[in-house]
Amino acid sequence: MNTPQVSITPRNNPAVFDHAIVIGSSIAGLAAARVLSDHFARVTVIERDRLPATPDFRRGAPQGRHAHLLLPPGQAILEQLFPGLNTALLAAGATFINSGPETTFFLDGAWHDDLTCLSCSRPLLEDAVYRRVTARPGVRILQGYDVLRLDVDSRRRYVTGVSLRRRGDSAEARLLADLVVDTSGRSSRAPQWLAQLGYTPPRETIINPFTGYTTRIYRRPTNFDQNWQLLRVRRTPPDGTRGGLISPIEGNRWYVTLIGMSRDFPPTDEAGFMAFARSLPSPRMVEAMQAAEPLSGIYGFRNTENRLRHYEELPRYLEGFLVAGDAVCAVSPVHAQGMTSALLGLEGLADCLVEQRHRGNLNGLAKSFQQRLRQATDNVWQLITDDDLRWPATIVTERVDSATLLRQPAAASVTPMVTG
Repeated sequence: MNTPQVSITPRNNPAVFDHAIVIGSSIAGLAAARVLSDHFARVTVIERDRLPATPDFRRGAPQGRHAHLLLPPGQAILEQLFPGLNTALLAAGATFINSGPETTFFLDGAWHDDLTCLSCSRPLLEDAVYRRVTARPGVRILQGYDVLRLDVDSRRRYVTGVSLRRRGDSAEARLLADLVVDTSGRSSRAPQWLAQLGYTPPRETIINPFTGYTTRIYRRPTNFDQNWQLLRVRRTPPDGTRGGLISPIEGNRWYVTLIGMSRDFPPTDEAGFMAFARSLPSPRMVEAMQAAEPLSGIYGFRNTENRLRHYEELPRYLEGFLVAGDAVCAVSPVHAQGMTSALLGLEGLADCLVEQRHRGNLNGLAKSFQQRLRQATDNVWQLITDDDLRWPATIVTERVDSATLLRQPAAASVTPMVTG
């Protein structure tokens, strides 16, 4: 596997642009802010949530209560952006899981060992990245603000900033900027903002295998002596809809996640949760759960459809406005590729900004970045959706201008059912 390389401008090379805004403080947003800080004198991250002072779950990241695995490409990018990050995470209790005997998963009736990843809670990772981003000169985070709309010049060709409002307040304010990057995730309003300004919003491809999962935190058994650190019971298309995952997190704890495909959603009540675990094709997972101590409630998550917004093919671009992360390419979290996919996409941002420095302006950046982002995430998108298309309940939806052009099940024998 080739190690990703992010173009980082030497610190003695002064910024050539004034102010950039990032919408959303996800891993994608924080990494974008880090990249932008090499080229802009000031970077402002606008976040809806009030961020916790110490690693903790937050309302705006409901998927944060579930397992997060950072694969080698994502690890390499974060380490290059934030040297020493991996060491700091390991010191805080994260686990680096080597391929081989430390990893085991159940697939097609047998156990296999072949995964390398960094395992920790999302709050721990976000907090570590957040502290490093905000320590950089010129970077600040506005917490508790909603972005209402994009502000543009009189000809509606260039972004000039955003209009925003503090949550719970009625007064609006404007924040001027040369560049706005939307990393607000699946709930991104970028298509609506573009349409309101007279631009064609992106076409959407949605591939939904109707995946759901539930997670509970456990304390790892004191005398646990198994030879694995991560255990995974994989789903097996087309009929083996149930699977699960035990992954280590800081504090000598486990995330225990039960996964169901094709609407076979695992329950969130105690009895149903344990019954689902007992129904898995191998007893090893439920045996580990029964030896451990539950530490949390049981949380469910079903917002897992794969959605690609095709910003790379827009007929016209609003200069100074970029969209990245899950706001463009959102993949089902059960594949553990989301953070890595977002970070791979941001490699293109770093490269594009180096080119714009030579030009001395930001003209053309929107088009070049969105096209590079699509290229960077194509392999991940194809890998995940090819797998999800194997499920007979999967539905493929194409949308243009928020109107559904095509809805069809992946298998002709299945009757389409789309909600929402």
